[in-house]
Amino acid sequence: MRVFVYSLVVAILVCFLYNFVDREVATYFYNLEDSSIRSFFKYITRFGNSEWFLIPSFLLYFYFRAIKEDMYTRASLYIFVTNIVAGVAVWLFKVPFGRMRPALYLQDNLYGFDSFKWFEFGSKYASFPSAHTTTVISSVVALSFIWPMWKKLFISLGVLIAFSRIVITEHYVSDVLFASFLGYMIARLLYQYYFKNEI
Repeated sequence: MRVFVYSLVVAILVCFLYNFVDREVATYFYNLEDSSIRSFFKYITRFGNSEWFLIPSFLLYFYFRAIKEDMYTRASLYIFVTNIVAGVAVWLFKVPFGRMRPALYLQDNLYGFDSFKWFEFGSKYASFPSAHTTTVISSVVALSFIWPMWKKLFISLGVLIAFSRIVITEHYVSDVLFASFLGYMIARLLYQYYFKNEI
């Protein structure tokens, strides 16, 4: 029931942002005169790439398995699988929704969704939801579940990277909001699966 309520709230917020906020925010950051801010976030956004989480967790899984550290073996596998599931899930939305990226609005005044256009035009119609955000939020939430003492640090870094997608106008605010919710739910559900005896 709680998940349904959260999902409904997010859906309402996404609709509100789509209609009243997304274009204004994208235009603001596109016209931002301080280039140093955009340069900073262009650097930060790189850490939303899945390889930052997939490769270390993959290698650590085999290392901890070899030395028979059960808890860390499961933790590494959990982070790895979380990234895989997040990567697949995000494209289950991107392809059928076919949302136009901010660049199409900012340069050609094209805005909205065009179902399955991704097959014809590729990434220009893959704005919803943000893959970088889904990856990084699912990863930092997973890390927060494993090491709750570092939760504030992990979440702060995740939010910063997610925000970078808006600043560099790769995604709209609603893309990032929905992706954050999706990433959180994936990490939470998989944590319950891998650590069900410890919850």
